[in-house]
Amino acid sequence: MALKIVYLTLFFISFIELIIFYENTLDKINKNYLILYLTSIVANFGYAMSIFASSLEGAMCGNLVSYIGSIFTVLFMLTVTVDMCQKQFYTPFRLFLLTYAIAISIVIATTQNSNLFFKHPYIVQENGITVIKYKLGIVMFFYIAYLAIINLSAMIAVIHSIKTKKHVSKKTLKFLLCALILGTLIYIIPLSLGYTINLMPFIYVFMETFFIYISSRMHSYDLALNLVSVYKKRGGYGYIAFDNKKHLLGCDEFAIQIFPDLDSIPIDSTIPAKCTDLMQKLHLNDSSWNWDEHCEKDFRIITAEKAAIGTIHHITSNFNRRIGYLLELRDDTEQQNYINGINSFNKELSHLIEEKTQQVTDMQDSIIKGMAIMIEGRDNSTGGHILRTSDCVKIFAGELLKHKEIPQITLSFCKLLIKAAPMHDLGKITIDDSILRKPGKYTAEEYEIMKSHAAEGAKIVRKILNETTDQSFKCIAINIAHYHHEKWNGEGYPEHLQGMAIPLEARIMALADVFDALVSKRCYKEAKSFDEAFEIIKKNLGKHFDPVIGKIFIDCRPQLEEYYKAIQ
Repeated sequence: MALKIVYLTLFFISFIELIIFYENTLDKINKNYLILYLTSIVANFGYAMSIFASSLEGAMCGNLVSYIGSIFTVLFMLTVTVDMCQKQFYTPFRLFLLTYAIAISIVIATTQNSNLFFKHPYIVQENGITVIKYKLGIVMFFYIAYLAIINLSAMIAVIHSIKTKKHVSKKTLKFLLCALILGTLIYIIPLSLGYTINLMPFIYVFMETFFIYISSRMHSYDLALNLVSVYKKRGGYGYIAFDNKKHLLGCDEFAIQIFPDLDSIPIDSTIPAKCTDLMQKLHLNDSSWNWDEHCEKDFRIITAEKAAIGTIHHITSNFNRRIGYLLELRDDTEQQNYINGINSFNKELSHLIEEKTQQVTDMQDSIIKGMAIMIEGRDNSTGGHILRTSDCVKIFAGELLKHKEIPQITLSFCKLLIKAAPMHDLGKITIDDSILRKPGKYTAEEYEIMKSHAAEGAKIVRKILNETTDQSFKCIAINIAHYHHEKWNGEGYPEHLQGMAIPLEARIMALADVFDALVSKRCYKEAKSFDEAFEIIKKNLGKHFDPVIGKIFIDCRPQLEEYYKAIQ
């Protein structure tokens, strides 16, 4: 009965070890370790089930489960071992072992019918537990060969890593090698001496306990994980990690730049006395300088090549147990502050330049608009025309932006268009007062003189904007002044341009200019109603106006009516 309790206890220990492993590595679970613990639980459950059975069928069922669990347990023990050795598992060999394991498992699962694994089984009671007696089948020899291949491969991987790998803990690998050899001997010796007690559950629990220790130990070797736990949000620094006994656990490239000797020191080793610079700068040979007392305190490190500020931090496990130290190395503070000061000054200067540039731009816009309004003041017939047409263009531009079929219509284009609209009649400054301020209609000769304001306006705008760096604005403003009286059918002035040859901004301005002239009272005419004005524009689509954007302008009727009613 005592042995039954032992095997049952071993099963529960396997389960508890799985939980411990999971909790201990929650932030970085290794799937191979996890599967290893799961398969060992299956194997140990099968052993417990077998020895508690009172019938042959029950004992056989438990026995088969334990064998199948064992097959995959040892396979993943090999996988975990290869990981610890920092080697790549050769894929064809891994597939071979997996196929081998599956094939044996299938035979074991059907052995009661095939007798290939063992035959003529029966049960006896020995030492208070149920034991299955049987004759070996041919597949049993393949099973033993499989175990031999697994154990031999694991030992070869560990020995090779100890001899060739530089950045692995040789001490840990030597412990692992001893554990593998001990586990193999515990299995082979009792079997060769004819003992009926199965010691595999003991081996699994022993190996799992060892792997729990190793997995927790691997946390201290994992420099990246240590950095995450202490400095999740920091970058651009150097680090050196030590265990509680000041054995080197790892470092990064920045640390090696400061202390080149670190590159030649094996992982899990003490700092050699010959590394005098490293020993001195880190106070490793100074018994009066206690690392625990100096944790979270800055100290200066100056070498022949570089200068840094060092700070020591504790490394803790998931159970808040101190497992080592992390030495943070960062660039000289004064230099960094100086750089930050320069960056801050540059940002402030950039903001100031941007602010002053905007002020100059706003001043330029105000002067241009004021100039346009002043020139308009000389014309008795068009009072307020400049401001109204500018507002019409603004309303029109908002509607144009809703239509994606004209690629040239962008937010940037519309902003420049609205800004340039007040400049469309600047050329009127060149027209004599006797014509410009005439209360009635012009004669044919006067009208020809009046028409010259378009070309003259383009010249004036070009001179005003000669020094501007915004070439797009300059081009739009000149085109509006020069071509806003051109017509779609080529009968406009001053160049008699036709259709798409007329710049888009001039076609837009023409609609706003004519519409305001139609709905506004002049000395020589009364204002037309909105119905009449929009009807005239509709009839002139394809004649005076661009037919595409003209339809969009008509869509602006509600906003335009609301605007003109508001200013009356």
